[in-house]
Amino acid sequence: MYGLVLEGGGGRGAYQMGACKAIKEMGLEISMVAGTSVGALNGAMIVQGEIDKAYDIWYDLEPSSVIMFAGNELEQYKGNSFKPEALKAFTKNLRTVIAEGGLNVEPLEKMVKGLLDEDKIRKSPIGFAVVTVDLTERKAVEIYKEDIPRGQLADYVIASASFPAFKRTIIDGRSFIDGALYNVLPINLVSKKGYKQIIVLRTYSLGIKRHVNQKDLNIISISPAERLSSTMDFSKKSARKNLKMGYEDAVNVLERLL
Repeated sequence: MYGLVLEGGGGRGAYQMGACKAIKEMGLEISMVAGTSVGALNGAMIVQGEIDKAYDIWYDLEPSSVIMFAGNELEQYKGNSFKPEALKAFTKNLRTVIAEGGLNVEPLEKMVKGLLDEDKIRKSPIGFAVVTVDLTERKAVEIYKEDIPRGQLADYVIASASFPAFKRTIIDGRSFIDGALYNVLPINLVSKKGYKQIIVLRTYSLGIKRHVNQKDLNIISISPAERLSSTMDFSKKSARKNLKMGYEDAVNVLERLL
């Protein structure tokens, strides 16, 4: 039995789901999943037993499925894609976004709440944990599914993925933000449950990577063979490229285990 850790990474999350498709096809049994940010979103679908469905969602992903933009504004937010003539407009739009409290991610929230089945996740034999940060109480929240109040599981998953540029997630009157600001790679949440064989899916995204005592742990790292696209790139082209790379990289690593 293996534990699985999914790093944060926004649009790079497609890489993880490509890898998970390979993990499933190769018959590796995953018994515990921990994720931060997009890793929490993907992790919830894995625990729910719907890897294939999640893969298909990434395959057909459109930017409008994640962020509500006017016109072609999304292009201005994709890392490393700014053109000189777009900088003035970008600065103006960024000021508006800040004034309004962040990018509007209602499409993402609606999609997640429509996809996640809290009863399935709670009843699943696969353990699950996510990381987020409670801004109101100024504390990190590393929480297992059994400790999440009933009816709020989707909210905590969304809170884990509340990227700093996104509007904050509110739960019980408290404001939450992306878990990558505390622990982008939550290996500790899997090792604390006693797992020694841990598969880690890397995206190398920005975030705080906390030290974990790896003594007695067998960390199986699956990393991108090429540089992944920007974390803010939710285009179909990038998602499909990342899915393919994740699948191939996972096969290359895991074949040596079997």
